[in-house]
Amino acid sequence: MPGVFAWRLLVAFFGFLGFFLAVNRLPDPLTALSQQASLLTGIVFTGLAAYPLITGRVEPRSPRLRGAMAVLLLLVCVTFMTLLSGNLSRAYSLFEHLITPLAVLADFLLVGRNQRAMKWWYPISWLGYPLLYLVYYVAADLRLYGRFLNPGAPSFPGVIAGFVVALLAVGYLLYAFGRAKAGYRSNR
Repeated sequence: MPGVFAWRLLVAFFGFLGFFLAVNRLPDPLTALSQQASLLTGIVFTGLAAYPLITGRVEPRSPRLRGAMAVLLLLVCVTFMTLLSGNLSRAYSLFEHLITPLAVLADFLLVGRNQRAMKWWYPISWLGYPLLYLVYYVAADLRLYGRFLNPGAPSFPGVIAGFVVALLAVGYLLYAFGRAKAGYRSNR
């Protein structure tokens, strides 16, 4: 499907563009989740675009990777827009915090066709990268996100619990949508 190939290359381009624009503007861009997520999006969606060329199949059997990317990029977008400045005036910020997350979400909701293969536990596994980043954030003693993500604050465990619950809720909403979409397609 040439349209899916072109779409996924475009999503990869958005991820790489946001990342490389940030690298040129920020002193230490790889410490922030936004830049890591953008770079990861570029890599994953380049792989998804190349997948049919390598395997002869349109896409992987499972939407697990696309779901994980959607949850990660929604975390980046919603956190930036609500808990941080939400300033999209710089090109890197626009791509990292809005365009790329919306493109990844659109890919999961509208483009992908493998949602039938989703398992109930996928949304739990989609917490993997955000939780690994949190471990890195605490271990490296980063102070990137102001007061709301301060490991020394008494509210820190509650903030983390809130993030986990919110990410699980988003994951299960994506799961429910994907399963409904798969059911709709099989009834047509």
